[in-house]
Amino acid sequence: MPHCKNMTELLSASLESPLPRLTRLQMQLHLFICQGCRRYRQHLSFMQQALLQIDQQNPAAKLPDNVKQRIKEQLAKVKQVDDQ
Repeated sequence: MPHCKNMTELLSASLESPLPRLTRLQMQLHLFICQGCRRYRQHLSFMQQALLQIDQQNPAAKLPDNVKQRIKEQLAKVKQVDDQ
């Protein structure tokens, strides 16, 4: 079963693409027993919905692809530091 740190990564990844069935089952079990991760999932869902509404209301507010790429690179660097 994943730990909370892994759950944050898995929950974020699950927003971008489907996860393997076993991973989803392990996540469901963890969420059943962990209130903190349930709360984190609710926050992610709220942010996703808010961003979708902003995007629908103002399509011009989209970030350019090069900006998105820089953000992804910076997040990857932060993750590497956290993993050490």
